[in-house]
Amino acid sequence: MKKIVLSIVSVILVALLAILGLNIYSGHGPRERVKAPDGSSVVVEELSYYIRGGKVFGKVYKPEGDSSWKLPMVVYLHEPLKTDFPESVLKSLVGDGVVGYATGFRGTDSDAAALVKRISREDFVEDRMVFLIGDAATSDVVLLAASRLGHRIQGLILVEPNPTGKARDIYQIYSKEFLTIGSSEKGKAVGLIKDYLDERGALK
Repeated sequence: MKKIVLSIVSVILVALLAILGLNIYSGHGPRERVKAPDGSSVVVEELSYYIRGGKVFGKVYKPEGDSSWKLPMVVYLHEPLKTDFPESVLKSLVGDGVVGYATGFRGTDSDAAALVKRISREDFVEDRMVFLIGDAATSDVVLLAASRLGHRIQGLILVEPNPTGKARDIYQIYSKEFLTIGSSEKGKAVGLIKDYLDERGALK
């Protein structure tokens, strides 16, 4: 009898370790439910990728409920450690049928382009409706990545951008196609972003 109990416990432990191993391998981490400003529930889940040998840590923001739908995706590459503003923006967009992804980004433009391609392949993402956001610290990387990605992204949003070099040239040529949010407009950023996404057919 004792051997049977030990065998059952061993099988359960092996199964639990296998499940844990699959979760670690896939990069999906702990889930939590938070409230968006409009009161709707948002599921927040850690989602990380290995890009060119380095691990990019991030969080995905999804609407609670049926996960079988493919939804437009907004990828926010922001300055590391400054997470409050990006998270508040993405939580506000989820209620309009958008999935968000935020990461404190330190990589190159080729890393950023590779990351967007990986995210676009997730089963919950409408790959023809991917948008990219960058802030002052990431504006160069985001602009250069957008140039690499071309039609893979449907729009580009820059928050307090400070482009330099080739990125500044790209910005000067194509800025009419982008949404630029200056420091004086950050208080109404969510509304501006929603209007921009709506114009491009991303909102439900």
